[in-house]
Amino acid sequence: MENRPYHHGNLRNALIKAGLELISTEGEENLSLRKVALKCGVSNAAPYAHFNSKDEFIAAIQQHIMDLFTSTLEQTVEMYADTPNLLSLLGTAYVKFFYQNPLYFDFLFSRKNIRINLSLDSGEKELPPLKILKQAAIQTFSKFDMPEPIMQNKIIAMWALAHGLSAIATMPNVEYDKDWETRIEEIIQSI
Repeated sequence: MENRPYHHGNLRNALIKAGLELISTEGEENLSLRKVALKCGVSNAAPYAHFNSKDEFIAAIQQHIMDLFTSTLEQTVEMYADTPNLLSLLGTAYVKFFYQNPLYFDFLFSRKNIRINLSLDSGEKELPPLKILKQAAIQTFSKFDMPEPIMQNKIIAMWALAHGLSAIATMPNVEYDKDWETRIEEIIQSI
């Protein structure tokens, strides 16, 4: 890829996007703030105005992806909050987010700082996308006076389906004779 000089706007976001491109083409182990600066056409010192280290830069990339993912699920809830198929639409949005951005799945979930709490009430340190799924499921299942242990099992199964399909759909060595993009919702609704 050609270096695209950075002209104006949000340098922090430009650096994050350039970092993602470099990780995609060269791997995370070859990522450096110097290479990101070169890709953005700024001085080697410019990234250090936003990130103190490569680790801080990696954490910012992770947060950027998490924010995009969370926003995708929040938009789905806003659009379909009162529909009976909200849960399957959330699952579909979850899988499509990663299918359309395959690097994001491995990048997010290979991190040791990602904590998954499958309790119904897991407090403030909840992974935001999982919290959105849980809240929608609890709201839906509460209408049926479902006991909490069954509700928790269903939520775990729902998350496992969406997360597992995301993992499968983003693996480069998986062959499938259908188009994932069009089949994801059908697969989720079949369960």
